[in-house]
Amino acid sequence: MKRLIFALILWMTLLSACGVAPGNTTLAPVQTDIPASPSDTAALPTETAVAVIPSDTAPPATESAPNSKLPAAPFDAQTYINEEAGFAFDYPAGWTKTEAEVGPRGKQIQFLSSPDLATVSTLPEGAARVNATIYQWDPKNDLAAYVANRKTAWEASGFQILAEEPRVLELGLPAVQFTVQTPEAGVIFLIAALGDQYLELSGEGNLELVKEILGRLRPISS
Repeated sequence: MKRLIFALILWMTLLSACGVAPGNTTLAPVQTDIPASPSDTAALPTETAVAVIPSDTAPPATESAPNSKLPAAPFDAQTYINEEAGFAFDYPAGWTKTEAEVGPRGKQIQFLSSPDLATVSTLPEGAARVNATIYQWDPKNDLAAYVANRKTAWEASGFQILAEEPRVLELGLPAVQFTVQTPEAGVIFLIAALGDQYLELSGEGNLELVKEILGRLRPISS
């Protein structure tokens, strides 16, 4: 009997040590939702901030360079090119052209709407005559000084300056245009400096046509 009581006490002691309440032999459920340790969790990628540039702050478009080509001539044209002096201009097709020396420091090219107009003092209505004169003159490359000298010479000759207009011709070539009344006729002058030379274009007769021709003056690479 003592052995039986001892055995029961021992059995109850063992059950108490195992966490089982007396009279209940059901084991506690095993916990399966244990969170993973920080070392087992993959790090989340860091978001990279992307700057958005508003459309109104975008850099402005580059402006295209202005078209430097002359429009088509209002007449059937041919082109005179003087590579030595470095200039060209257009004049009407069918005109005659002659060249002559003007003293030791000058050269003149004459353009005539008719070959018989070279020496006449008064041109017939509708006719025109244009001279291109190249001068070597000091100081060089000083258009203002050259223009002042020409104005003095005109006034000394009794010529009346009716108009004076600074101009910027093709490819940025600076020039000065004059309308001058001589004892014989009205004359248009266009004066420009080309390197160490001076170019003087002059025309009479049909002055509107003369202005068109003189306005087509442009520098070229010699």
